Amino acid sequence: MSVPGRRKKARRAEKSALQILEESFHLLRTIDLRYFWLFYLGAVPFVVVLLYFAADMSRSSLAGESMLVSSLIMTALYFWLRFSQAIFCRGLWKTIQPESDLIDRPVDRFKQLAALFIVQAFQIPLLVIGLLLALPLGWIIAFLQNSTVLSLTRSSSSHSLRNMISEGWKFAHHEWAQNHAALVILAIVTFFTWVNLVATCLILATFAKSFLGVESMFTISPLAAILNTTFVLGSILLTYLVVSPILKAVYTLRCFYSQSRGSGEDILSRLAAFRVDQSSSRSAGMRRSAAGRAAVVAILIAAFPNEPARADEKSVNDSSTGILLEESISEAMAQKKYQWRLSRRLQDLPEDELEKGWLSRQLYELGVSLRALAKEFTDWLEDAFDRLERQESKQSNDSKDKSAVFDGISSALSIGLVLLVVGLGLWLGLLIYRKHRNNGHEDQHEEAPVEMVDLQREDIVASQLPENEWLRLAREQIERGDRRLAIRALFLASLAKLGDENLVNIARFKSNRDYRLELKRKARKWNDLISAFEANTKLFERAWYGWHEVSEDAVESYLKNHEVMVNLSKKAGKSRYSTATESTVV
Repeated sequence: MSVPGRRKKARRAEKSALQILEESFHLLRTIDLRYFWLFYLGAVPFVVVLLYFAADMSRSSLAGESMLVSSLIMTALYFWLRFSQAIFCRGLWKTIQPESDLIDRPVDRFKQLAALFIVQAFQIPLLVIGLLLALPLGWIIAFLQNSTVLSLTRSSSSHSLRNMISEGWKFAHHEWAQNHAALVILAIVTFFTWVNLVATCLILATFAKSFLGVESMFTISPLAAILNTTFVLGSILLTYLVVSPILKAVYTLRCFYSQSRGSGEDILSRLAAFRVDQSSSRSAGMRRSAAGRAAVVAILIAAFPNEPARADEKSVNDSSTGILLEESISEAMAQKKYQWRLSRRLQDLPEDELEKGWLSRQLYELGVSLRALAKEFTDWLEDAFDRLERQESKQSNDSKDKSAVFDGISSALSIGLVLLVVGLGLWLGLLIYRKHRNNGHEDQHEEAPVEMVDLQREDIVASQLPENEWLRLAREQIERGDRRLAIRALFLASLAKLGDENLVNIARFKSNRDYRLELKRKARKWNDLISAFEANTKLFERAWYGWHEVSEDAVESYLKNHEVMVNLSKKAGKSRYSTATESTVV
């Protein structure tokens, strides 16, 4: 008596995780599109409101007042989400087994949905328990997903909640290794889907800045934008919308196969699909009918190779003869929709190839396919040359048609060239306009009315006024004897000058340290300019934030440093512009 090895044990397993995932993708491709609309009709409102709810509860000062109403809305949308997912799973089940008896009575549906809502209300506590214990997490996820699948597909006359819990837990233990392997694969797929969504956001923001000039947080500070909690939650919820249908399809198939172990519904579903095909193609006659039945027999033999055939002989051996049945089996096995169930047929290979290993057979098939591809390519070339010869002979016999064709082509090319030139001209005009608008910024500031600025306010920005207006305000404060406000006006004038020369970008959220680092980066060769700005910054911070007394010598020292900054900033700005132009030309 021999002990079965690992290979025999693997053969006895019903399906692997990859097979379940492959069937899930195929099931999602074949399901009716309206079930996807129903699924996202429940998922999208929940995701959008959850994102708003999280942002509002974490940042709003009125979160305590609106918390009760917002929580009730989130609860209602959560149950609506579960209801739409149950309908989606019902559609998946109906696609697998078209003749299955699903729940049709409104009373039974209400009982099953009430049981589903009770189970799903404990989803978060159950997941927390699974995360803490680690080991039962896979079973808990399977149980929660199974309850959604079974809510509108398995009817029970009484004790809906008890039956749902017992069946959901029983189906969760079915092929537990397959369940955990599928969850691991889906976790990897989910992670890479999230990474792709984040990368897509960054790429779109970069394109928007390059082609449209739109600045955003993704271009100013990509790391800060990615680590933003609202963006992280939004990207995770968007990933959930992508991956959730796959998860529902996986556990619908798992519940179906687990139930089929005792009822044989997987075999009935294949027979039902065959009957649908037979009724739609009844005009094809006896030959196609025998081929379909033979295909079912062959599929059953391939799916259960170690068990004796127990198919009903009367359903197969009808009016078809033995020769017709044999031909029908061979024709059915050649169809692509049945080959995915069967192993590769070795009898199609030459005799000397049967004893070779898997790698040798794969290389042999690759060589055969390459030869077939080369033959198709040569046949295509020969046909192309033949068509050219026929066209040349036809054109020589009909020169008028030839000239007309070339005239049409030339006119079409002329119109295309005209449109291309006009498009390039419009694009060039747009670039010149944008360049002129940027260069004319300073003139617009001079023509615009001067804004009244209160130097005592903390929210003023250097870009509100040009440099000469800040200097005028500084002179007024010096005449009044308020040197502290004068120092602040002078500091804003220095920032405005550096901003005009594109050595710093003025922004309300930036600190003085940010301006120093930006100036060091853009004017790193101009040490005197950097030293003068740092000295004036220290003097401003000492006077404005430290409330130290400002003497006349301090104001004169600031003005001297400001003159140095004005002279050197012009040179540094021109040097930086010429360097950027040379690098663009190169």
